[in-house]
Amino acid sequence: EDEACLCFPSYKVANRCREFIKVKTGLSTKVRILQLCTPKPMNQEEKLWRRECKITVVFVDQEIFPVMKQYWQHSGEIVSSRMAEYILHELQVKDNLKKMETVDNGKKFMTEDENRVNEEYIETRFGRNLNFLAADKAKYLIRKRIATKVVEKIDSEGLSDLFSFEHYNESNGPFNVGSGEALDDDQLNSDIPAETITSMGESGSNSTFENTATDDLKFHVNPNTDVYLFPSGMASIFTAHRLLLNFDAKRLSRSSSRQDKLIGYGPPFKKTVMFGFPYTDTLSILRKFNHTHFLGQGDSTSMNALKNILHSGEQILAVFIEAPSNPLLKMGDLQELKRLSDLYSFYIVVDETVGGFVNIDVLPYADIVCSSLTKIFSGDSNVIAGSLVLNPRGKIYEFARKFMKTEDGYEDCLWCEDALCLERNSRDFVERTIKVNTNTDILLKRVLLPQVGKLFKKIYYPSLTSEDTKRNYDSVMSTKDGGYGGLFSLTFFNIEEAKKFFNNLELCKGPSLGTNFTLACPYAIIAHYQELDEVAQYGVETNLVRVSVGLENSDVLCNVFQRAIEKALGE
Repeated sequence: EDEACLCFPSYKVANRCREFIKVKTGLSTKVRILQLCTPKPMNQEEKLWRRECKITVVFVDQEIFPVMKQYWQHSGEIVSSRMAEYILHELQVKDNLKKMETVDNGKKFMTEDENRVNEEYIETRFGRNLNFLAADKAKYLIRKRIATKVVEKIDSEGLSDLFSFEHYNESNGPFNVGSGEALDDDQLNSDIPAETITSMGESGSNSTFENTATDDLKFHVNPNTDVYLFPSGMASIFTAHRLLLNFDAKRLSRSSSRQDKLIGYGPPFKKTVMFGFPYTDTLSILRKFNHTHFLGQGDSTSMNALKNILHSGEQILAVFIEAPSNPLLKMGDLQELKRLSDLYSFYIVVDETVGGFVNIDVLPYADIVCSSLTKIFSGDSNVIAGSLVLNPRGKIYEFARKFMKTEDGYEDCLWCEDALCLERNSRDFVERTIKVNTNTDILLKRVLLPQVGKLFKKIYYPSLTSEDTKRNYDSVMSTKDGGYGGLFSLTFFNIEEAKKFFNNLELCKGPSLGTNFTLACPYAIIAHYQELDEVAQYGVETNLVRVSVGLENSDVLCNVFQRAIEKALGE
């Protein structure tokens, strides 16, 4: 009764959580770890739907739980809902089998409820035709898809029958997303819209791919050694941060007789820099697992501040930047950051979730590129995952490759069912991205831009936020099929009009983005309710409404926004 617990996908993750708790609360804090394991498949047939799964449960006293929850939230090293459901089913079945061994007059028995649980379990496993043996192939296809930005035309190499349920939910609200009408506006003729990285050979364990986006920055990206998958986007950012701290630990071990094995958590480790106003958990990682300079404006003033730090003689470890930022859609000068990186020997980590693989090519300017695959890459909003790509021409590449192979490096915690779902969802992510770009452009030009100065104070969008943002974004925009994305934010002259607009916006409401359906949220209220005055200093106003555009018919979408505008203005 005096303890609380959280589940993690591996012992290594749980051990890092324990370390975090002890650093934040004191070495004497009691932390218990319990490992659980589901049964292995007993034969070849069971391998189709059963997999040994190990999870770890961390127990702490109730008053310590908020600290443990910080690790769970910020690190993104989580147990997904599919993985949790599988484990619960497996443990329930195992428990039921034990109960069946109870003998009553020499006969085995099972209650009606237990029988129902087992029937539901069998239906879940077999009814969807999920072939667990295809999970590794699915992960390879996802990695290759990221490395090449190509969606295979020919049936995703034989994986079309992994699912029996529909790709889209045909009852997704008033727009009937995925009903066929969603793609009516413009025919998307690009069957395989490749981006800058072209295949160098047949798919296989040794295939590599060449990036031709920038003539003087050609390099090969190997989907097997340069692309890594994670159970969430935050887990990829967290791993990038751990990688960099372990690199800095080598410097410290050479320069002193330091006995402390603790990695990070402040001096003597170098500071990182957060360039621009980011997603809240990214900044929390940099602050709580080390120390950082927060240059929240993300524009020329932040660039000058960074230069002042560098000119002062302080060595920094890395710059983290979103491309573009969320929710203000600001784009930093990646070319200038790359120049400074080469001059002052720091590293660059780019989170390109908002921009997306199709719209921008940032790898030539980064050492590491992270992304949340939960968003536009998946689109269906029914799976969570992330990716990390190493730049083979990056300064930290050799160390990064070695680190990912170490005991404390990379661990594949992406559950097999999540990989199968993500592979299915992402087959058409290029075409969906193009459609979203088109929808957003039509909506802005036809309905929203005419209201700037009337209802809207400002529209934040890569082509509209500022001249600097547009120039910086255009410099890394993909030459083929690239666009400005589907995310924009609106600010208002008064809070009451903002409320009326949002309340009359007949859309799905929620904090995600990149979904196949259009989604709106009062971002500052949801993400920064306890710090509204602080975030307002960086331009994130309390009345800000963030919109992620989906695949709906553009005429219908325009009408929805027009009605909300009229209601807000009292027309």
